[in-house]
Amino acid sequence: MGKRKKKKQQRRPIVIQQVLKESHSGTASELRQPAWRKLPRWLLSVFSVLVAGVGLLILYPSLSINQDYSIDTVFPYNTSFSVTNDGFWPIADLSVICGADFTMLPWPTNHPDKSSMDLHTETSEYKDFPRLLAYKHRITVPCNHNVIANGHRIAPGAKLQIKTTYRLAWTNLKVHETFEFRTIEGWYGQQFWQYQ
Repeated sequence: MGKRKKKKQQRRPIVIQQVLKESHSGTASELRQPAWRKLPRWLLSVFSVLVAGVGLLILYPSLSINQDYSIDTVFPYNTSFSVTNDGFWPIADLSVICGADFTMLPWPTNHPDKSSMDLHTETSEYKDFPRLLAYKHRITVPCNHNVIANGHRIAPGAKLQIKTTYRLAWTNLKVHETFEFRTIEGWYGQQFWQYQ
């Protein structure tokens, strides 16, 4: 018997191919996008409009009118009022018209004049008295001489109306606001203004 020659078999390495399963459809660059990019476009549009609306509301100017520090508790009609810009956006060209409705009471009993009268006074427009009013800045409104009765007593319930017109700074948008006050009588007969 002859010896068989064993043929050496060469072992070749087996290449194992791994099939990558894509868990997400799309390329690798799409997988790395931020989460907000995956939201529907209509939802982003609605959110953008809401944010813009809130921003405009915050910036939109609003005025507040209060009694100035010069309040006269004996005769409140001498009291000045101050206007404050409570909005972040500055206002320009503030104009004011002051009007009052009140009843002038008769003189005391020993005086010959017993007449009482319902009166209405209105000033002409105070135009552009501050050129620019920035956020939280305050200015006195010239409405403290509208209730004048030449020494007569004035009945409680006098009304003061302050009409304001102003422009948003650096725009042509005009805004009109009206503030109404009424006098009420306190515990000891003194009168003071109350915002309506």
